Amino acid sequence: MKLVLVIEVGISASKVGLVNQYGDLQAQFSVDHQKDRIIPNLYEKIIDGLETIGINYDDDIEKVGIAIPGYVDHMLGIIRYSANLELTNYNIKEEAEELFKKQIFVINDANASALGEFWTGVAKQYDSIIFYYIDSGIGGAVITEGKLSPGARGFAGEFGHGGGMFQDKYDCVCGLKGCIEPMSSTTGIVNHFKKSLKSKKNHPASSYFNNIETITFKEIVEVFENNEDPIEVILLLQEAVEPLVMHMATMQNALDPEAIILAGGLTQLDQHIIKIIKKNIKKYIIEMFAEELTIENAQLGNDSAMIGSAYYALNDWKIF
Repeated sequence: MKLVLVIEVGISASKVGLVNQYGDLQAQFSVDHQKDRIIPNLYEKIIDGLETIGINYDDDIEKVGIAIPGYVDHMLGIIRYSANLELTNYNIKEEAEELFKKQIFVINDANASALGEFWTGVAKQYDSIIFYYIDSGIGGAVITEGKLSPGARGFAGEFGHGGGMFQDKYDCVCGLKGCIEPMSSTTGIVNHFKKSLKSKKNHPASSYFNNIETITFKEIVEVFENNEDPIEVILLLQEAVEPLVMHMATMQNALDPEAIILAGGLTQLDQHIIKIIKKNIKKYIIEMFAEELTIENAQLGNDSAMIGSAYYALNDWKIF
């Protein structure tokens, strides 16, 4: 049984893994980047790494799946724009195929995570989901009738940006107004906590933190772990995720999915965040539909994008 070599490209390093036809991640390791030669460096280090664990690249690897952040043209394998990686119109598929000598399948990392959960994770019981990956940024994906909906150019699911009327407190690095990412990403939540606590002397939530200047998302999670219903902190968190809730309501009303799946750092808040979203989304969804709404946290954690990129490589003809 041949394997899919999967590469999840990060900012300073990539995660590399081997996935079989059942979605089992059988081995993984990481490779630090050389910024000016990301793909050649990955190829060299991956071949060496596979030899170390007893894998014959030519005989054991069938395809290669690459998950990468940014606006990805899935069909052509071109990175149209990736701010964090400073890439524009980069044909990663072409360069990778010249080196790896295998079929290369390129997919946006949030889309890959959604497919991973859909294949072997919490979403395998559903045919239609809205998937949100919420960490320092916000990405996502739409799966309807068992197929990924990537959009005409592969750009669907960039939920964090696009402007709108979701919030007017914080500017977005993309240059548009009203984006949800500056306020509802984990970075945005921390920023909102800091600004809110500093703007009001003796804010009732201040007592939960040692130093409001250095609050981290981990500290916010720990407040929920160590205190039962810390109402002052809950109210601040509700404010911060309100743009996200409004976005979810818009997507729910437009697409009527079976479930909304959450992934990324925000899910460290576990059932607390689901409770907050379910409570507040009722303002924007007809009550009957809100009561039937299913929201779940992802199961695969940091492995979802690797597993999903393998699914894409194995089943690309079925996905769209």
